[in-house]
Amino acid sequence: MIIVAVEFDFMPGAYDKIKYDILNAIENSRKEKGAQIYDWALDVTNPNRAIIFELWDSQEALDNHFTYPYMDTLVETLSAANIRGDIIKYSADIYEVSDKRSMGFVLPTK
Repeated sequence: MIIVAVEFDFMPGAYDKIKYDILNAIENSRKEKGAQIYDWALDVTNPNRAIIFELWDSQEALDNHFTYPYMDTLVETLSAANIRGDIIKYSADIYEVSDKRSMGFVLPTK
């Protein structure tokens, strides 16, 4: 399994300028073979901070992810945002994971 963790800090209002391309990438990426999770989340304490969390079956599935036209569009959109100065901070890390297990935590019910 491959985990991808990405962090963006945007200038105020900058995320909204590119939201359409992000939503398109999310919708399509979630349908890809090998994609277990593909999520973007805005930080509840900072609306200008976005986190991407992805879980892929393999490196091959992740590599294939970047061959789709909607990903070309997203990369172009993010590149243009960075050139404009709309992105303050960016980081991306990949983690290779051998297994997963439940935390064993269950929320109570009625």
